[in-house]
Amino acid sequence: MKSLILVTTVALTAAVAKSIAAEPPPLDQSREATAVQAVAAAFVDDWNRHDMKRFAGLFADDAQFVNVIGLWWHSRAEIQEQHEALHATRMRISHLVASETAVHLLRPDVAVVHIRWELTGDTGIDGVTLPMRRGVMSLVTVR
Repeated sequence: MKSLILVTTVALTAAVAKSIAAEPPPLDQSREATAVQAVAAAFVDDWNRHDMKRFAGLFADDAQFVNVIGLWWHSRAEIQEQHEALHATRMRISHLVASETAVHLLRPDVAVVHIRWELTGDTGIDGVTLPMRRGVMSLVTVR
């Protein structure tokens, strides 16, 4: 029994050493950050076009979205449905501006992007235009 354990340990040690020694492919951080920033730009552009079908296309089927007032949506379909309802009413003339974008690569295929935003044209539930709103949103992107 001792020899079987020793062989297994040697094989496992060799496999771990090989995986540690293997260099990961070089990450072109600039290219990855540019791709993530393009997603953030599409988010803003689709919002301003009020094209919520295209907007929802930025999200995975099982995406989750928490809006500025804390409503929590649990799928691409629900994100689209709820944004269509908002853009048919109080957000129909809204305009979103991204004043700052910061990308943080977590892995080559996963990033967090923070977007400092300003929103005008929200008419509120009573139809009266609200003052400009500002905030920061965080998006997790997956290639």
